[in-house]
Amino acid sequence: MGGIIYNAAMAFGWFDKKEGPSSASGKLPAISSLLTPELVVSCPEGADKDAFIKVLIGRMCEVRGLGDPDPFISRVLEREQGISTTLDSGLAVPHARIDGIESISAALGLVPQGISDPKQPEYTIRAMFIFFSPNKQEHFTQHLQLLRSVSSLFQGDLLDTALVESDGNTVIELIRSKETA
Repeated sequence: MGGIIYNAAMAFGWFDKKEGPSSASGKLPAISSLLTPELVVSCPEGADKDAFIKVLIGRMCEVRGLGDPDPFISRVLEREQGISTTLDSGLAVPHARIDGIESISAALGLVPQGISDPKQPEYTIRAMFIFFSPNKQEHFTQHLQLLRSVSSLFQGDLLDTALVESDGNTVIELIRSKETA
């Protein structure tokens, strides 16, 4: 699962099968530590993928004090015009490397009703983990490591259980317990 991202990373030599990410700059923070209850958001009824991306980015910019969400939205939607970030598990991982930020920022969107991915209609998006990382060479490996970690973490039971929870604290605790298992 999450094979597209992992296989691409392997093909380009960004990961070593035994060692994980090669030449990582700094330790990747736990995924649960990137979230706060305010950054766990339920998808509004009737929203499509792009609309929900905008909702999540707006919330992240507000909570993290990142300023005007429009440049972030443009960057992510531009990135989404390429290869789809929706995995066969139902997790979408929209992301972008952003100039002017110093650390990773993330939000988690839950989509109990499911939404279709316009680029891959055979996949139903059930959750969306969106993140930005600094657009600096020394953070590139960490960016790829986060993609890999997120695609591995949000599988099966975690995704199913998170979808029935409405409380951000509970969802973060679920993620934390899976990370430490």
